[in-house]
Amino acid sequence: MTAVAEFAIPRDVELPSVSLTLPAVLSSARQARTFTAESLRFWEESEELIESAVLIVCELATNAIRHGARLPAAFGRERGTDSVITLRLALEADALHIEVHDGSMILPVQRAAGRDEDCGRGMQIIAALAESWTCGRDPEGGKWVRATLSRVGGDADG
Repeated sequence: MTAVAEFAIPRDVELPSVSLTLPAVLSSARQARTFTAESLRFWEESEELIESAVLIVCELATNAIRHGARLPAAFGRERGTDSVITLRLALEADALHIEVHDGSMILPVQRAAGRDEDCGRGMQIIAALAESWTCGRDPEGGKWVRATLSRVGGDADG
């Protein structure tokens, strides 16, 4: 699918980037948040960017764990014990790209959650915080979801 090549973070571009692969269990969302905050502090990013990025990572990782790492019900079984998610952060002069990959081919959709619903607002939160978000199917299996945040002050502030 051509959209994957157009929107996925290029693997051969020399950007400051880091990635982390975690088991698809809920406690991994906390590890992903910590990894994001530590990476962005290492890159000397603003606290405003760090806070937004950590919230986006939390939503993307939680969605990947809850929905993306599970096999569709049609297969008649839950995800395997080897299910993983991968988080990738890539820094450009004017933007931070946050990408989460999981094993499901089912793409996320933004929906409006009802007032009494506990879940269903993750993609709305991402849309509100990020400059943009997109997703696509990975030709090698699974999908990726990517959000882009503008860097406050660009690289002039560090």
